[in-house]
Amino acid sequence: MASGRSGIRSLLIGVSAMAALAVSGAAITTVTAVAAPGGGSTPGAGAGSAQAGGTGGVGSPAAEPSSSPASTSAASSDSESSAGTSGASSGDPSDGGSSEPSAATTSAEPSTEATASISPGDPQDHPMGSQIAKHEGVSSQAMAPRALAVTASVPGLDVSSHDGAVDWASRWSAGKRFVWAKATEGTSYTNPEFASQYNGSANQGFIRGAYHFALPNNSSGSAQAKYFSDNGGGWSGDGKTLPGALDMEYNPYSGGSCYGLSQAQMASWVRDFSSYYLNRWGRYPIIYTSASWWDQCVGTATSISSAQPLWTARYASAVGTLPAGWTRHTVWQYAETPYDLDSFNGTSAELATFARTAGTTPADPCTTTVNGYRVSGAIGCKYATAKSVLGNPVGAMVNRGDGYYQLFANGAITYSGGTGAHEIHGSVFSRWKGLGVDAAFNRLGYATGDGNTDVTFGRGEIVWNAGRARAYIVEGGIWQAYRKIGGSTAMGLPKSDMVAGRGGGVMKMNWFESGAITWGSGIHVVRGAIYTAWTRSGSEAGVYGGPITDTYRSGTAIKQNFYHGYTLSYAGGTVSAARTTG
Repeated sequence: MASGRSGIRSLLIGVSAMAALAVSGAAITTVTAVAAPGGGSTPGAGAGSAQAGGTGGVGSPAAEPSSSPASTSAASSDSESSAGTSGASSGDPSDGGSSEPSAATTSAEPSTEATASISPGDPQDHPMGSQIAKHEGVSSQAMAPRALAVTASVPGLDVSSHDGAVDWASRWSAGKRFVWAKATEGTSYTNPEFASQYNGSANQGFIRGAYHFALPNNSSGSAQAKYFSDNGGGWSGDGKTLPGALDMEYNPYSGGSCYGLSQAQMASWVRDFSSYYLNRWGRYPIIYTSASWWDQCVGTATSISSAQPLWTARYASAVGTLPAGWTRHTVWQYAETPYDLDSFNGTSAELATFARTAGTTPADPCTTTVNGYRVSGAIGCKYATAKSVLGNPVGAMVNRGDGYYQLFANGAITYSGGTGAHEIHGSVFSRWKGLGVDAAFNRLGYATGDGNTDVTFGRGEIVWNAGRARAYIVEGGIWQAYRKIGGSTAMGLPKSDMVAGRGGGVMKMNWFESGAITWGSGIHVVRGAIYTAWTRSGSEAGVYGGPITDTYRSGTAIKQNFYHGYTLSYAGGTVSAARTTG
């Protein structure tokens, strides 16, 4: 880490000998052979690690679209895109021309786009404790930790991109047994070394977790908690995953040490972050901070200190005074050289328990029993915020192997390690339940959004069309194209499920109020004035057949090619057709 923190390390000259005492394990009770604890996942926590992506479900038939759709037209903002809406045609389901929408299984779950990372050394990349060391310095005392009122401790460390590729075997041999790796900062930075650090430490046997460097004046607490959660910051009760850590320290930019916020505003920001994390993962994050910064910028916030564990930073031989409100620390960062050194306040067994359970998280907000059915964990936390729309539970929590769900009088909550907990109710729930619960999971995966009119899932979306008094399903590759082009903003609300094509090279398609998306020779979007002319000719069953390209520019015209050798062109407010092949 020294190579990445030259400015900070200038504060630490001469302490390497002190750090050597810490590395030797002085005053630390260390278990020499601690395997990463195993064990099953807890209800509401999911079976996968915090790195688990997507969700389970039955795979798609080979004939179904499984890759990302072809790019949709860049002409979406042109007059052609809005020049017309669907006209009467035998192919328009609103006119009774198509068969009843099928419930075909669709393509594999879409891949997630990679988040852009910033290279190590970028000014947005601040390692844990870097600003505390800068503002508070380090003690001249030896760095062997001597925690107050501690009878046992377990050595650990924390890492960021500044540490690069870590020799985990060497760290293990040095007695370290747990680690937190930096995942994110603000809402624009991801650690490019995170995956290798997180997975590499786990492979060595470390109990590991992720941390987020907070920028409270950058965006809301919940926005940063979501960004953190979406980029590796989750938690699973598998006994191998530590809760996410919220790094609260001095502002590395201009605007004052407290980011220009009052104590009340800062406390509210921390609660906003923590509440999102609790609702998504079923436990609070651990708070990393120093007594000096917390007392100055947050003050006494007992709603935080009474509920959330503390990771205190003080580079000295003793923990010293804790931040306001806390009477006990869980982790202590006591040195920054030769790398960030930490000590867990307890035995190795207590460390495993801390990783596996919600620990000090109050049970009341997230655990309740109604009509004999217990609601708990991440599902319980979501229920606490949505009880008024969901009603009482009507069954016990169900473990599907890759996640959990629970049914309520007016809705359901689904949970997986990759998606967190989400509730559905109203018309969306009625359509989802109407598929059959198992079939719904196999077809759509776990919910990735909340609500009753438009809810996304891992492999599709259920959308309520009030004008037609029905909820429709958009799924698979057609759904990916729908989301990519702008969803209902670009296409209007869906007016069919996925239905079989009627020729013209179209195998499957969805109809929308302002267009159609077809799958045959690729996945293609038809909309605007070209869509109007196409539907008037009989759509995919008519003279033109189905689309074989998206729209494209040719001079001043917008054009699209079709299966039977025709090209439809939109220019000057009119659509013309020309036979180009065959």
